[in-house]
Amino acid sequence: MRSDAVHPALPRRAPGVTWPWLRAQWRRQARNPLARRSAFVMGSQFSIALLQALQFFLLARALGPAEFGHVASVVAIVSVLVPFSGLGLGNMAVLRIARGQASAATSLGNALAMTTGTAVIGVALAVAIGAGFLREPGTWLLMLLVGVSDILLTKYIDVAAHVFYGLDRHRFPVLFYNLHMAARVLCAAALWAGLTPPTALAWAGLHLASGVVAATAVLATAIAMLGRPRTALASAIADARSGFFFSVSIASRSVQFDIDKSVLARSASTATAGVYTAAFRIVFMACMPVFALMVAVQARMFRKGHEAGLPGTLRAVRPLVMAAAAYCVVLGVALYAGAPAVPWLLGESYHGSVEIMRWMCLLPVFFTTHTIAAAALAGADAQQPLGLVHALTAGVALVLNLQLVPGFGWAGAVMAAYGSHAFLLAGMLVLIVVRLRKPVPQAVAP
Repeated sequence: MRSDAVHPALPRRAPGVTWPWLRAQWRRQARNPLARRSAFVMGSQFSIALLQALQFFLLARALGPAEFGHVASVVAIVSVLVPFSGLGLGNMAVLRIARGQASAATSLGNALAMTTGTAVIGVALAVAIGAGFLREPGTWLLMLLVGVSDILLTKYIDVAAHVFYGLDRHRFPVLFYNLHMAARVLCAAALWAGLTPPTALAWAGLHLASGVVAATAVLATAIAMLGRPRTALASAIADARSGFFFSVSIASRSVQFDIDKSVLARSASTATAGVYTAAFRIVFMACMPVFALMVAVQARMFRKGHEAGLPGTLRAVRPLVMAAAAYCVVLGVALYAGAPAVPWLLGESYHGSVEIMRWMCLLPVFFTTHTIAAAALAGADAQQPLGLVHALTAGVALVLNLQLVPGFGWAGAVMAAYGSHAFLLAGMLVLIVVRLRKPVPQAVAP
């Protein structure tokens, strides 16, 4: 047979047809609003990820493992309380606005009012918990500064961003988050350049200053675009009942992701916690493209869930699962092979991060899979059972860390991470199966 023979079942491709076909596919995707929005949000999240990476690099080098570990242990406690600031009214704003059930001005006003009231309680709890759990002197002041910045000011920015997500006006959240991260990077650069003492307390003060500047600019922009925020007490209370389960899910996720740093700082040392945190942050930031994609489709998930329930949201995320799986395979290899570069980037004092990062190279599989599953369940109004699964997982993570870290150090923290993430994924899969088998109520004939 001639080597240039064409199989009769395959169409003959005319010379030069490849590039026109690619151009046609590009134009088709460019006309797809979801594709454009996803590409835009992924690009913007990439810039945020770069800023986060730069801040992480500057802080890690400026503070060193001990002070960096002290900061990480404080942030780990604060991050658990941040989701309860506002009681999930930011997430409810996306749901209500996307479904045409509330105005943007009312959603913004309700969320800001609820955030202000609950943040006061959250900051007080952060100071009390931090002073009692961590052994480092001066922890209460660190907790106060970081708590006001994250529980109040950062939450203001997040609430405003979520209102615009509900409107599918993604350019404003992109601007808000990039502005906030840019302000933090400038403060981290000041610390790295030696303009202030390289201590955890100095960074906490700069962290608060960046929050004040960014929150002021974001709220001024949101009010100028949406009008004066309005409050409706009845709707705020009603949304808080449902939004509370968003808060439970996010807070439980924070416990699962961050409790290991606080336990390491208490059981081992802040230097060990710093080396461990450096490896974890690199692994987590590498998953940002998948997280960005889920942000882009958040409003669409709520609409799909309203129209077709869980089957509709599962159909919507099915292509994302395949893409995320392929990405995680490549990412796992890259993290394992690239681990020796960590001391070169952060300094020789972070040499211990190399082995830790290699142990963590499969964690992105769990990060991305249960993030997608959670988006499908939340879009189908399964916030309450999803919150329960997250809360149980947080308890599992806490128990595993308290049992494993004192005896095995950072290796115990990694084992606890794999165990808790596997438990969460299994719980979500069981929840999906149970809800799919649940019969749909039939309308009663008159």
